[in-house]
Amino acid sequence: MKFTRHLPIQTRRDAWVEVDLGAIEQNVREIRRRIPSDITLMAVVKADAYGHGAVMVIPTLQAAGVKMVGVAAMDEALQIRAAGLDIPILVIGAVPDWALDTAVEKDIALTIFSDQHLDNLEKNYQLTGKPVTVHIKVDTGMHRIGMPWKQAADFTARCQASKAVTVAGVFSHLAYADNKSFTQTQLDRWQVVLKDIQELPAYVHIGNSTAALTLPNIPGNLVRMGIGFFGYGPPNLNNDEGWPELIPAMGLKARITSLQNVEPGEAISYGPWIEGDQPDKKDRRVIATLPLGYADGVFRNLSGKINALYKGQHICQVGNITMDQMMMDVTHIADPAVGEVVTLLGREGSGNEQITLTNWADALSTIEYELMCALRVRLPKIYTRT
Repeated sequence: MKFTRHLPIQTRRDAWVEVDLGAIEQNVREIRRRIPSDITLMAVVKADAYGHGAVMVIPTLQAAGVKMVGVAAMDEALQIRAAGLDIPILVIGAVPDWALDTAVEKDIALTIFSDQHLDNLEKNYQLTGKPVTVHIKVDTGMHRIGMPWKQAADFTARCQASKAVTVAGVFSHLAYADNKSFTQTQLDRWQVVLKDIQELPAYVHIGNSTAALTLPNIPGNLVRMGIGFFGYGPPNLNNDEGWPELIPAMGLKARITSLQNVEPGEAISYGPWIEGDQPDKKDRRVIATLPLGYADGVFRNLSGKINALYKGQHICQVGNITMDQMMMDVTHIADPAVGEVVTLLGREGSGNEQITLTNWADALSTIEYELMCALRVRLPKIYTRT
């Protein structure tokens, strides 16, 4: 084991994620350039920065212009503090009562959105005499968490009047930012909330990645951005005016552990093979095994649907992906060898060909968020800078 920023990183593995810190830096700067200078950038780094490693990428985010980070839960915030990183943190999700003292001790801002939250904060203040810094979450239409928008101004006033609370921000969340009609309804409600709050706190925020880059004059002085920093944008928006060219920061590589000549009609993997993957009856195939499977976040439903790059050429994944291994057809590759590297995501060296999580997401009818988060399960990470 090697320890980096107090987190264990296993390096003795023949499959790994590569994170390009240079790509993250360039993405932040491109996004920063398109957002007014008086708007504060918050980087959402929940789920270990969407699988990229929050502790390792936060210094790069800070250097490029990020002033604050958002996480989903208190344990994520505490990991950042344990690594010695000094940056304002907001826990965007709901937090349990036990976290109140910890939030004060570690200088972590919490999200509140109910009378019960305020009651708990006041009880805690009676015991400790220490106020908790909070951002008030307002529900303008997503209906997940938040104080209903019609009650938000009154709730904010009561929080601001309480000695138990330091109200640093008020915010909402757009449910469907690339749908103009739905978003406008939320923004109209948001404007009413802001108008009714007599004294706005330091931070007012509703903009996510899509809204911050595509909606002019969005109300607020802070935007929360996540996946954009890591190189991906919402569907059908990358070429729109205002949306920058982004560089995917996450790569995935593995070394060949075995090569086998498979005779016509022989099985490959469990199943024994998936539809459309039966070996040609006349030709044998050369099959390479990689030490990578669905336990690493490469979903079994991707079986037979993904390619990789090897020696400058595309190779197809064949047979069912298993828990720890998968097979690739390298029949057309000259002199394949055990120990050589196959690129499943990213570019191979300085080549122009690139495989992205969008390719995988399209194959599964899902989104890149889900896939990049899955790859954080047990794969070691190597950090590069191009």
